[in-house]
Amino acid sequence: MKEKTLELTKMGLVAALYVALGLLFLPLSFGPLQFRFAEMTNAIAVFNKRYVWSVTIGCFIVNMFSSLAAVDLIVGTANTLVITGGSYLISRLIKNYWARLAVVPVVGALSMFMIALELKYIAGAPFWITYAGLMLTEFVMCAAGAIIFGLIERSKSIPTKYKFSN
Repeated sequence: MKEKTLELTKMGLVAALYVALGLLFLPLSFGPLQFRFAEMTNAIAVFNKRYVWSVTIGCFIVNMFSSLAAVDLIVGTANTLVITGGSYLISRLIKNYWARLAVVPVVGALSMFMIALELKYIAGAPFWITYAGLMLTEFVMCAAGAIIFGLIERSKSIPTKYKFSN
């Protein structure tokens, strides 16, 4: 029972971290050029598949605050599920620790075509310029998250039971 409680607590904390970062930087989290700091948490999904759902739930909650909420709740949340789920699955094939984490910014950047299409059809944003901007900002946010959470996970000062991979 204690293990299950710890797992659920970790999942809740990761979802809450996504929500906190998303809402803290709310004006930067939406639109054709966005710096969604909450996307740094995508890297956590590489450590355990339970975080695929945690980050996706956090994204769903933040997308409720979008001016395009009706669409963002579906497209944006699905995009996060693709990023985290895809990163988790691909990372299982890679042995090197840092190379596994490097998957996240690449998958994240490439998947932004979904958001660029959404913004093209809903807001009239030019696709290629929007996609390029979103790819760049998503890559930066996910790379920062991969470094930060990779270092946290490798920290010797954090007890093993509290690490993401457990």
